[in-house]
Amino acid sequence: CLFLEKVRKHFGSKPIIITSGSRPEPINSQVGGAKNSEHTYNAPSKGAIDFYIEGVSIWEVQKWCDKEWKYSLGYGAPKGFTHIGIREERPRVRWDY
Repeated sequence: CLFLEKVRKHFGSKPIIITSGSRPEPINSQVGGAKNSEHTYNAPSKGAIDFYIEGVSIWEVQKWCDKEWKYSLGYGAPKGFTHIGIREERPRVRWDY
């Protein structure tokens, strides 16, 4: 949440729209989520959020997060979101959707 507030402020304090947060099994499977998805983690310092900022280029948000976020980032701009996640044992992981 602290990082999302940093993102929001950087992009003019526009609303952040969260498209996915915590999702337990079997919901993760039902929506086509990856096995062992960060979205299924339910512990401090673990988890994930997919989001976009209303009125801001998702490509710009993704690019900025890539520089500023030290944990996992999924390049979801082609699908309309940026994925940020935390797995302390796997910092700075990047992938395309």
